[in-house]
Amino acid sequence: MRNYIKLIAAALVLCSCYAFSYKNTTEPPTGVAYYHFFHIRDSTNTGILWEEDFLMPFNAYQSFYTSSTKMTQDSIQMAKIEAAMKSGSNTVNMGTLLRTTSDNIYLNEKESSLYINKNFNRNNYLIKEALEKINWKIEQETKEILGYVCQKATGICKGRLYTAWFTTDIPASLGPWKLHGLPGLILEAYDARQWIKFTCTNVVTSGKLPASASLELPTDATVTTASAYNQMEKASKNGFGMDAMNSSGLTIDNVAVDRNGSGTKRKKFVLNFPLELTN
Repeated sequence: MRNYIKLIAAALVLCSCYAFSYKNTTEPPTGVAYYHFFHIRDSTNTGILWEEDFLMPFNAYQSFYTSSTKMTQDSIQMAKIEAAMKSGSNTVNMGTLLRTTSDNIYLNEKESSLYINKNFNRNNYLIKEALEKINWKIEQETKEILGYVCQKATGICKGRLYTAWFTTDIPASLGPWKLHGLPGLILEAYDARQWIKFTCTNVVTSGKLPASASLELPTDATVTTASAYNQMEKASKNGFGMDAMNSSGLTIDNVAVDRNGSGTKRKKFVLNFPLELTN
């Protein structure tokens, strides 16, 4: 009997050691979340939508939020310019350009920091912004998104009341745009009128980030204030911002800007339902 007790005790010690070892070797969540964003910005014409796709590389406490629509469009534009240069043409037909979000957002929960990365005249700038604490109210209601069980939460961010659906299956306290602070990745969020909505279309939790994605702040960026940057931008007369592309001597021709998608002539756009109500 004594030997039997000793055997059980040894087995329990071995199991506890194995469990401790497993717990300490578990990797934090790392991956990329993809979001579709839409926003009705003119309350007098709710048929006009701003739609855009974003991607967000993340780990347990850091994220980098950027427009994948812009990345794709920029890549296509550069390919057209390179093709024109190779063919000896001195004009480039850029076609229709979608209006996209140029700002990148770096969020770090551990350091309670948020930086907006902007590019101006081929220079990088970082604007530090206070990381807003969102007082989330977590509710019991759940639903499934992309195969993940998500729980409902409500809270105010940048002056608007948001409903967010998060999953603790991916324990990253992050979400699209400036939404954060829940005990799991936010897969869906929308404001009280559902005129602003972020919908996750795919999550890849491969345990590592793509080679082209970095959560670290760009080392070539100049840190500045929002007011200083706005003054500099206001003074600019760069048109569509084609100066970087035009440095080769090429003429950018036949540029059209699609503000609200294709279609018939529409009522003049008025921005009266902004994304943020507070700075």
